[in-house]
Amino acid sequence: MKNKLLNRWFGHAASASAASQVKLRDGLTILIVDDSRTQLFALEKLLKAEGVKTCTAENGKQGILMARHVKPDLILMDIVMPEINGFQATRYLSRQKDTGHIPIIIISGSNEQSDKTWGLKLGAKDYLQKPVDKNLLLKKISHWTAEVGVEKPVPVERGKGDHGSTWVEAG
Repeated sequence: MKNKLLNRWFGHAASASAASQVKLRDGLTILIVDDSRTQLFALEKLLKAEGVKTCTAENGKQGILMARHVKPDLILMDIVMPEINGFQATRYLSRQKDTGHIPIIIISGSNEQSDKTWGLKLGAKDYLQKPVDKNLLLKKISHWTAEVGVEKPVPVERGKGDHGSTWVEAG
């Protein structure tokens, strides 16, 4: 029964327990925000099989509170939910100092281009349509979390006489 459910959400070619070809960064924490317990279960099982720590919220309001408390590395956000919908939660989280750096991937049953455009405009980094392709989801997660926790190089300050030229020695 559970395998049928997972196949429904992630396609027939992949079950949540099948080995993936995408390597996720160690120590990831992902917040899943969805009002469907079935979807929460399926995403949680898939991510835990990849070694990801998960936390869940059943609506946008809980998602905002959980994101501010846990500070996950990434958020998977549904759109249609009670109290505060995914668009509202995405907009709020992306504009706050303490959560604005967290990438949000919207996962929705809607295939409307306007939903995708609106979600990205409100601060989401990506958009996937349900049923979700497991490998595509893992690739998106890997992409958006690859640099989390990696120290960025500090730009070199240039003096007044230096016009930004860089010397390269031929070898």
